[in-house]
Amino acid sequence: MAPLARVRLSLRVALRRRYGYAALRVLRTGIRAALAEHTARQYDPRPYSTTKRELIDASAAAVRRLRRRWPALNFTDARAEP
Repeated sequence: MAPLARVRLSLRVALRRRYGYAALRVLRTGIRAALAEHTARQYDPRPYSTTKRELIDASAAAVRRLRRRWPALNFTDARAEP
């Protein structure tokens, strides 16, 4: 799966969670997987056009979307760690 698509999909899955910490855990897992996939694809001989800036912007937009849904979202909650 493409890294940007992985971030978008993890956001959709996260928004279906009931609690903010669970949504943040799902989103963090998706972003980490997207970054790992991005790094692997950079060194693959096949063409790849996504830049790291696009991936960071998509991740920041996803976090902002979670903040709109859960305004009191605690980023230091231990339950939110994947």
